[in-house]
Amino acid sequence: MINIIYDNKEVNWDVLKEFKEKLKNIDKDVVQSAGQLSRLISGKKSILFPTVVISERPDRIAYNLSKGKVIVLMEGTRFALILPSVFYDFMSSMDDLYQAKGISRFLLFLRYFGLAVALLLPAIYVGITAFNPELFRVQLALSIAGSRAAVPYPAYIEVLFMLIMMELLTEASIRLPKAIGPTATTVGGLILGQAATEAGLVSNIMIIIVSAVAISNFVIPINEMGFAMRVAKYFFLAMATFTGLIGMIVALIGLIYYLVSLNSFGQPYLGVFLKENMKNKKQNIFYANSTTKLGR
Repeated sequence: MINIIYDNKEVNWDVLKEFKEKLKNIDKDVVQSAGQLSRLISGKKSILFPTVVISERPDRIAYNLSKGKVIVLMEGTRFALILPSVFYDFMSSMDDLYQAKGISRFLLFLRYFGLAVALLLPAIYVGITAFNPELFRVQLALSIAGSRAAVPYPAYIEVLFMLIMMELLTEASIRLPKAIGPTATTVGGLILGQAATEAGLVSNIMIIIVSAVAISNFVIPINEMGFAMRVAKYFFLAMATFTGLIGMIVALIGLIYYLVSLNSFGQPYLGVFLKENMKNKKQNIFYANSTTKLGR
């Protein structure tokens, strides 16, 4: 059983109608979580990137409710769905509303910078190192070449190996007990990096790049978007491996095209959500609170 909450004066009726139509089309015997419900009501194009924010913060719920968005509460879970949700919603934090405007803008810039680092830095390293080393200054090019002198593998294998190891450490930190999780992953990461460098499997510059990527992954405030970017960077890495920086640029254009094609209940995914008062007196079948049962 779910509850649909919205402001009767501010809600976008088209969004609400589309959501109810998708809700009626769900053909599942059991829906156990808000995340599963989010997947069922999302469009077919949203394979990788989320189009619905899942939050448990009451202040985020109240703020989006005042902006005319629809809130979906599900029985048995503390999480709520916020729809429609655009790309900006996944990069913003509620703490931005509680700080000075200049500080909020700076933090928002840091998030987008961290997003670019996590997404593009491994591909840029492989593209420049393997295809366009002339883009580096002479001192930096010699330094990178010296650090990779003992590495017997191409740059893309080096990057892929370290990224996979970092993904394993991240997953292990989630599932280890809280008492030993941070310590085990920190010590494991240090030992792994030091041993791999001394064994000549990876270069020193690679340790810096992977560390920067790992830190930047956690700058994104919404976990669903962070997971999407963790997967998307491998697509950029593959393109840079075969065609260098040109392939990375083509992949970036393709990603932007894909994001432009997405929408969240009629709202463009790359557009900032604009409050629209779509109140229609003829559509009096909607109420401020409604209850719907899921299942057949």
